[in-house]
Amino acid sequence: MGDSFYEYLLKVWIQGNKTESVKHYRQMWETSMEGLISLTRQTTPSNYTYICEKSGGSLSHKMDELACFAPGMLALGASGYGPEKAKQIMNLAEELARTCYNFYQTTPTKLAGENYYFHAGQDMNVGTSWNILRPETVESLMYLWRLTGNKTYQDWGWDIFQAFEKNSRIASGYVGLRDVSS
Repeated sequence: MGDSFYEYLLKVWIQGNKTESVKHYRQMWETSMEGLISLTRQTTPSNYTYICEKSGGSLSHKMDELACFAPGMLALGASGYGPEKAKQIMNLAEELARTCYNFYQTTPTKLAGENYYFHAGQDMNVGTSWNILRPETVESLMYLWRLTGNKTYQDWGWDIFQAFEKNSRIASGYVGLRDVSS
């Protein structure tokens, strides 16, 4: 539940022009990302990459849609590494973005639930099935599109926008859904 802290470590470093006076924020971010990497797993059969939740010494194979800020954050931070590590971090960002996009694509409404569970031999299952219009996945897709130029991320963002238009649009704006599965 401290996601913004990690994102802001990186953004303070960037907004501080990556100078010596803000270098410690980058170092703190890199240390944190090693922790994040240690929590990543892959599903079978589709090889979706996800981030486990850690509570004390135990891991839960659950990922919130809220954690879909991570692909954009990783993509934004990749350029601060040397070439080999930058490629590893960007690959992880892209793998996580694919998972987050598929949070949307695996429901009848094409909108993501609040969280997903990953069980051995299965890709993902909706946990909490409401959608409260979270922007994290779309923000990550925007970063990835801008940083890679890969139009796929733009297309995925458009797919999500169309699902919101179809399922959440009302006369006065947008409304969340109680159940993305119906």
